[in-house]
Amino acid sequence: ERVVGQVLNSHADQMRREIVRQVMEEIAAQPAGPAVPTGSVAADLARAVSDIQQGSSQKEILRALLDAGSRYAARVALFVVKGSHATAWQGRGFARSEALKDFGLDPNAPAVIRAIADRISGRVPVAEFDARFFEEFGTPAGGEARLLPLILKDKVAALVYADDGPEGAGLDAGSLEVLVLATGAWLEVNTLRK
Repeated sequence: ERVVGQVLNSHADQMRREIVRQVMEEIAAQPAGPAVPTGSVAADLARAVSDIQQGSSQKEILRALLDAGSRYAARVALFVVKGSHATAWQGRGFARSEALKDFGLDPNAPAVIRAIADRISGRVPVAEFDARFFEEFGTPAGGEARLLPLILKDKVAALVYADDGPEGAGLDAGSLEVLVLATGAWLEVNTLRK
């Protein structure tokens, strides 16, 4: 057990660098268009991934994901998934973040069903999400949000919700997807280390 622990710890830094390298390759492989990250945005994203990888426990890693995600969305929240139910754990950017904790999403909302059952991340029109959520916390200015499944061991362990906020402060969906993918990979690595 001691030897296995030493070997895994010695490879953790190498795995961290490899994850960052692969994330940066994925960013570079994205088709050119108006939203291509600049060097500064890519460097910020690499720092955000590195911040996530500094976490040694699941809570630290998920908090780092939310903190980093708040750089790319006005509002971001993490919902823990158990079966078909998703319950809020923490959020950033919400006027009433305490009310968000333990908020259960409607498991029959089309966007929630798609994200959990089909593991599909993407745009979520307000009409396809939980109406109670928007009544409680306000509707995003852009009329849509993003819902990204965080996959661990081939299961959706959590959903990351993000939007541009009631004032339309902006949303970088591509960067959020990279952060969620990097978080899932790092949680898997962290589990192996233990």
